[in-house]
Amino acid sequence: MTVKTAIVRQFGKPSGIVGKVAGHIMARRSSNRIRNQKTVELMKLQPDSRVLEVGCGPGLAVTDCVRQVSDGNVVGLDHSHVMIAQARNRVSKAGMAPKVSLMVGGIEKLDGWTMFFDRIYSLNVIQFIPDKADYFRAVYNALDNNGMCFTTYQPRMDNDDPNGAAAMADEIASLMQSSGFQKIERVEIVAGPTPAICVSGVKVAEVLST
Repeated sequence: MTVKTAIVRQFGKPSGIVGKVAGHIMARRSSNRIRNQKTVELMKLQPDSRVLEVGCGPGLAVTDCVRQVSDGNVVGLDHSHVMIAQARNRVSKAGMAPKVSLMVGGIEKLDGWTMFFDRIYSLNVIQFIPDKADYFRAVYNALDNNGMCFTTYQPRMDNDDPNGAAAMADEIASLMQSSGFQKIERVEIVAGPTPAICVSGVKVAEVLST
């Protein structure tokens, strides 16, 4: 196995020294930074937003979220201890540690969660989730009425199928619709031969019959 292959595999669940290298690549790679920035912009956060990132990695996007959320809540989950450590270091250096909760774990952390979110998002995480249908059901249940889910995916390697992002967007949109999401939209946030596409959907408030 080459060093490059070893690092690429670490993007799924970074661990050890190689995982730390993968985290630094995520934090510094320009395409990754743009993907994070554009996804956060799409969410149109408010000062009182309640936000969850699933798979927060080294903390780029949660840091951007905290800059916009002064009175709400920002939570980051990642099943990699290495990533949570890097994210904590990043928010601490930015003086944001008291304003964000970072925890080791995945979507299972939402079982019995006492707070509903109005934004839940992920960036290049969906391809690593084995049961995507279960994931979107869990996200739907964790959102408040009129809350939104944002899922961004961009093929990582230059030699990936250029249609990979579109195919993943189709799958995400179908799964979100099956989970109850409405007003599903897709936005190309990074152009090029391997574009980044963000798919969003709304948990529409149910109208109670009288």
